[in-house]
Amino acid sequence: MSGLIGTIIGPIAGIIDKAVPDADLRRRLKQEIKAKLIDQESALTQAARDVLVAEAKGESWMQRNWRPLTMLTFTAIIANNYLIAPYVQAFGGVAVVLDIPDGMWNLLTIGLGGYVVGRTLEKTGSRFRVGQ
Repeated sequence: MSGLIGTIIGPIAGIIDKAVPDADLRRRLKQEIKAKLIDQESALTQAARDVLVAEAKGESWMQRNWRPLTMLTFTAIIANNYLIAPYVQAFGGVAVVLDIPDGMWNLLTIGLGGYVVGRTLEKTGSRFRVGQ
């Protein structure tokens, strides 16, 4: 997400440069905006982590496993389309290739991103605390 902060801060910094004549004030404003964006990013990451932890600790088997099952289903579809089906077709067989809509790619990206962020925070969370 830090790329997102750079994308946001760039245009804002340009506006500050044009609107604020005092160089010291410009620097302070840019630092304050960047700090607020970083705080917001940390809060969003923490909220995502909290959701993942709540799911993982849920009482229901489905609550704990729906995300991994969805990712495994997507992985099976991708493996079929890009690994299995081409080999079956190469040897003269008939293979079913499933359409992958854009929404599925987006869910896969979000799901993997959530998993990676969740695991990263789980592994490093005890060493780094926001605001301390």
